[in-house]
Amino acid sequence: LAVILAMTAGACSDGGDTSAPEDADRTDADVTVLGSGSVYEATIRRTDGGVPHITAATLADVTFGQGWASAEDRACDLADQVVKVNGERARWFGPGEDDEHLESDLAWRNIGIRESAEEDWAEAPGPTRDLITAYTDGWNAHLAEVGPDGLSDWCAGAAWVRTLEPVEVYAYARSVALQASSGAVVDFIATAEPPEVAESDPDPGEEAAGVGVAAGVEPVAASNGWAIGSERSANGGGMLVANPHFPWEGQLRFWEVHLTVPGELDIYGVQLSGLPGVGIGFTESFGWTHTVSAGNRFTAYQLDLVPGSPTTYRVGDEQRDMLPQELTVEVLTDDGTIEEQTHTRWRSHHGPILDFPGVGWTDESTIAIRDANIDNDEFVEQYIAMMLAADLDEFIEVHREISGVPLFNTIAVSADGRAWYADTSATPNLSDEAIEAYEASLDDDLLVAAAADSGAVLLDGSDPRFDWEEVAGARDPGLVPFDDMPTLERGDYVFNANDSYWMSHATELLDGDFSPLHGPQATARSPRTRQNAVALRDGPDGEGGAFTLEQLAATTIDNRGYTALALREDVVARCDGAGPVEVDALTDEGDEVLPAETIDLAEACRVLADWDGVYDLDRSGPPLWREFISRYDSSDLREQGALWAGPFDAAAPVETPSGLTVAPGGEPDPVLEQLARAVQVLQAGGAEIDVTLGEVQVAVRDGTEVPIHGGTGADGVTNVVGWARSWSTLDPLLTGLEREPVAPGSGFARVTGDVDTTGYRITTGTSFLMALEYSEDGPAARVFLTYGNTADRDDPEYLESTRRFSDKEWRDAHFDADAVESATTSTVEVRG
Repeated sequence: LAVILAMTAGACSDGGDTSAPEDADRTDADVTVLGSGSVYEATIRRTDGGVPHITAATLADVTFGQGWASAEDRACDLADQVVKVNGERARWFGPGEDDEHLESDLAWRNIGIRESAEEDWAEAPGPTRDLITAYTDGWNAHLAEVGPDGLSDWCAGAAWVRTLEPVEVYAYARSVALQASSGAVVDFIATAEPPEVAESDPDPGEEAAGVGVAAGVEPVAASNGWAIGSERSANGGGMLVANPHFPWEGQLRFWEVHLTVPGELDIYGVQLSGLPGVGIGFTESFGWTHTVSAGNRFTAYQLDLVPGSPTTYRVGDEQRDMLPQELTVEVLTDDGTIEEQTHTRWRSHHGPILDFPGVGWTDESTIAIRDANIDNDEFVEQYIAMMLAADLDEFIEVHREISGVPLFNTIAVSADGRAWYADTSATPNLSDEAIEAYEASLDDDLLVAAAADSGAVLLDGSDPRFDWEEVAGARDPGLVPFDDMPTLERGDYVFNANDSYWMSHATELLDGDFSPLHGPQATARSPRTRQNAVALRDGPDGEGGAFTLEQLAATTIDNRGYTALALREDVVARCDGAGPVEVDALTDEGDEVLPAETIDLAEACRVLADWDGVYDLDRSGPPLWREFISRYDSSDLREQGALWAGPFDAAAPVETPSGLTVAPGGEPDPVLEQLARAVQVLQAGGAEIDVTLGEVQVAVRDGTEVPIHGGTGADGVTNVVGWARSWSTLDPLLTGLEREPVAPGSGFARVTGDVDTTGYRITTGTSFLMALEYSEDGPAARVFLTYGNTADRDDPEYLESTRRFSDKEWRDAHFDADAVESATTSTVEVRG
């Protein structure tokens, strides 16, 4: 905090030092001045890619400039999300199809993050208030300059676009921290009602319950992060790869920016739309990235209800009444009038009640959650302090002292070549006794086991042993303190690809007495994690050599697929010379999707034999292999059995499981049946067996199809791309997209809406990709922002940014003042 206060001295929203930045060196004649006022002043220089380089005299001024520039590029992301978090969608858009807007409002009001933000805002540290206020003032100043009709985004002219209050932006920031907890179960909070008023009671049978929990919670976005130390760097300085796999559409897109306060702050990186500061980036002395942690950000509790009173539950020898939440929502009706609707939602002492599919709310039980981030009022403070840290040591100390990281692993590197990994995500703290009891229940309770399979921890809410344990040093009561979290520092490398902390290095495993809620130890890793480990262990020369920046950048998009590299030759050997294979009819909910058919595998076998296992645009083989490998479920990809012949060995987690499963003697070969089904799926989708990846895997940008290289997690490619409806925005182009897979479990799908496509439509995956190197000359970085900064679909950059990624044409991140000046395409000064 002392660091933050020193850096922000004089940067309060009442003005402070409003002198022009020393390095501006301009006159009003050659710089366009926008806005008016004497509180804020910032200079925004745009370089290739539309990246804003914002310079100002104080932290508040530069953040004002960031708010302005962000609104120039993507005003609707923040405006739309404020409406959502405020619980006002039904007010502006009506109840929605199947009451989707009404239920969204009820859920967010029940979560109560807006109310929590309002309570915390008054007591928030000065720097947090100053930055949020300055950012909001910048966003508002741009809106005042152009008016709602002048926005270059989908919400231009909308009646709900208005001036924002700082506390609303703060509430939205707080909601982002809930992505892996309350935000992931919004739909189930919205519909939870006691059985006497529910429309129908779900069947709580074991089969339905298992399916419901396993399928119910949407996964959060994935990522890769590499930090390479001096021992593996050709220049001897640190190196970093930031590769978040985040949505290409909607509110969770990254926005690229460079912020400079001479003598105090100089940082380049990305932040999520609508938030101030930098979330992933680098300074002169260190850089960092994030991946989503495999640990748990909430615990679910099965409540034992009192017979005849479904809003009363047992805790030990006591009975407790749930707390009713009377939520009044304004709803736009068909005749244009506004009516108020009041609905009751319920909370236990743990938190909101959920309506999990297949579990629901019966006379006997229901489920509640407790969220580790609902009280995370340190989230904004954490990121202010991270970007103001002087070096890696201060950066690490921020994690220790503030502990506001909500759901991420952190992978960081110093200029002198220290590589650091940590999972400091907010994690519930259970006692040893509770952990022992929980692990025993995994074997005894099918519902608990099903929840665990989906990554959720389900506890007995009637047993007080499972209450979170309060210990010294935790950010908030009931959380794991920093000193008990997994961290690792090395001189060669560390990495993460969304598996748990245990394999943060290919050979030196991070064993320790860590809570299982941080993730498991000694378990099989995903194909993508294994490919990450191989890339770092083997290095650019295949023998563990050092990386240059060019080699590091090339490795991130070499598109080598682990499952194909490990199994393709064995599959080819199995299918070579095999006769025709019969496949049964494929049905979905009783309807025949694909007929029973006899498939000749000769052409498929030839295609796979000629392929090198690389997911580049010109390769035949990737679509066929993907349809083959996607027929296996996630457990098959990690365990001996249907796919792998050899078992997992905790002493060799990169190499195992291994080998193709053995063919059964005298019976149909399941491997060949899966390959035959892959052929059938491609043909049903209108594709040839030897179709190249670039012909069928595309992103659509302003009506133009752009071929995209890369693969999926099942493919085991580090450069992951794919389809997901990972947005909650009401952009009409996105809400109008409809997707119909050619076959259940297939990614090959028909997408209708803006442009009708059949194949692999890309809406998520590698988003911001950065390869960073420190040398005697300072930091140098190559970057992609696969969808670009602008949301204006008429701006050429909206399309060109994606084309650059398609063509593997890296863009330099201009960091030093001379590079920025020489690359500047426009300059404006903004005031407010």
